[in-house]
Amino acid sequence: MKRNLTCLAVTLILSLGVSAHANITGQWDFNSGDTSATVGTALGDFGGTTLAATTFTTATIGGSSANVMSFPATTPTQGYIMTHGIAPNGGGLFVNQYTLIMDIMFPSTSSGVYRGLWQTSPANANDGDLFVNPGNGIGISSSYQGAILADTWHRVAFVFDLTLAANRLNKYIDGALVGSQNLSAGVDGRWALDSTALIFTDDDGETAAGFVNSIQIHDVALSANDIGLLGGATAAGIPVVPEPTSGLLLMAGMALLGARKFGWRK
Repeated sequence: MKRNLTCLAVTLILSLGVSAHANITGQWDFNSGDTSATVGTALGDFGGTTLAATTFTTATIGGSSANVMSFPATTPTQGYIMTHGIAPNGGGLFVNQYTLIMDIMFPSTSSGVYRGLWQTSPANANDGDLFVNPGNGIGISSSYQGAILADTWHRVAFVFDLTLAANRLNKYIDGALVGSQNLSAGVDGRWALDSTALIFTDDDGETAAGFVNSIQIHDVALSANDIGLLGGATAAGIPVVPEPTSGLLLMAGMALLGARKFGWRK
């Protein structure tokens, strides 16, 4: 039995894989009525006029009140600068493995158009890199899946692993995988990150007004299980510690403690 406990602990730790070493390098929850960070660095003002067009208000999410940010339909010289805090990874000079999660809501007045979510060019010098399209799917490069309903809060997650030969991007809505796609560029390509990126902007103004309650970025490509357990949008925002990782670590720790207490056996 004691040997089985040890084996269980080792198996659990190994099964965690990448997620056990995941770090939340940036999180923004807007509880202070500004763009300050819960983890990391405050969101910056690209172009210097974005914050003047930004408001902070309350919204009801899942029956509870939340402090949220209302962002405008930005121009090409507006947007929010995210200093994500992730070191280069994936064998390249830039960030090639990461996970972006957002709790967002677009009103019905923002439906039927492209809505820029993510721009990896720090200067907004080319087309945005993630959108909600006019059909309300999420993605890029003519590959859009899922449904972002108007006047509805959703938790969207985008998992990038540019080291892979295929399915470099997995897309989730409310914890469910809605699509995977083969991005046209891999390591250090279009979707790799420099030290900063932009949110809610696009180089030719394909944007729309909306609301965001919580944003989180990780320095690894999280698993489908990790994203699934995060579920849908909540007033409390995106959990700071992914439940599957913390839960499995707790189980592994308990098993190791039990094995150590009662002695190791071959």
